[in-house]
Amino acid sequence: MKPRLVLLLVLCAPLFAITGPVAASSTAVASGALQTTGALPDYQPDAWIKLCGLSTGCTIDPLPHPWLGNDVYNTTGAKQQVKVRIDDGEGVRFWIVLQNDGALEDTFTLHGCKGNPRFRINAVLIGKHKVPDWRATNITKKFTAGTATFHFAGGTPKRVVFTLNVVTKTPGLTYRCPITVISGGPTPVKDTVVATMTTF
Repeated sequence: MKPRLVLLLVLCAPLFAITGPVAASSTAVASGALQTTGALPDYQPDAWIKLCGLSTGCTIDPLPHPWLGNDVYNTTGAKQQVKVRIDDGEGVRFWIVLQNDGALEDTFTLHGCKGNPRFRINAVLIGKHKVPDWRATNITKKFTAGTATFHFAGGTPKRVVFTLNVVTKTPGLTYRCPITVISGGPTPVKDTVVATMTTF
């Protein structure tokens, strides 16, 4: 068993349109191409994504949903993308795990999507949430600015959850939200999961 540091992020996204696991055992490179070797890389972030469901509490489309992206490393979202159709005016929530698959301790930087006038990023909260929680740590600004960081000490699992809110009022729109985690090592190794939302 390789040592792993785990950061669990819940991405809870009630999205707003205002107007209108495949497992690969082991290593990857910064470009995101899969490799299968016996050696553990020094630095390798790993992000997973799961759909919690629609509406507050994920009551419309409840769990379980599969995790995508465990031991999959790329910057395109291939095999680690969740696509969901959502009624205009509804909300959707995603959960995300960040895990250190590298051999060394690391500090990850998280680059989230910025949203737009039609799909507004309302809240990104640390913690695994099905409903809004004012007591949770809010990292919305850091998420959209790409400045949120998380440190993984060697051999110490750690999990965090965050909630991303967006609400839609217009049907027929699609928004693609890439979430990229970047290693703090000498080479910026990256991994990207994607949440894609389409209103109807």
